[in-house]
Amino acid sequence: MYTLDLTDSKTKEVTTLTQTSVNGKHLITALKIHTAVYEDEVESTMALINFVADLFDVKANDILEGIQAHELMDKMYEVYYKVLGYSEKKSQKLIQFMKDGEMEPELD
Repeated sequence: MYTLDLTDSKTKEVTTLTQTSVNGKHLITALKIHTAVYEDEVESTMALINFVADLFDVKANDILEGIQAHELMDKMYEVYYKVLGYSEKKSQKLIQFMKDGEMEPELD
């Protein structure tokens, strides 16, 4: 089962979206995202958000407004990797690896 929690920015009410199954169309889309070359990070991020929005039958804006900025990419990649068939343990390692790779060098 696939889940995604969205928080209403005004009421702070959390809605849990669920998807019990994913069809082949979603898998093909995930694979296309995996191999695509994007012009910049905004374009690649929006491709991922649009993918997850389509999966849960919501608008991308619902996701952008319903998940805190510091959690957004983790949540998107958790769903994405699950669709690709990765175990939760491997998904978490990949997400951590991406975080570590994107860290700025320490400044003296």
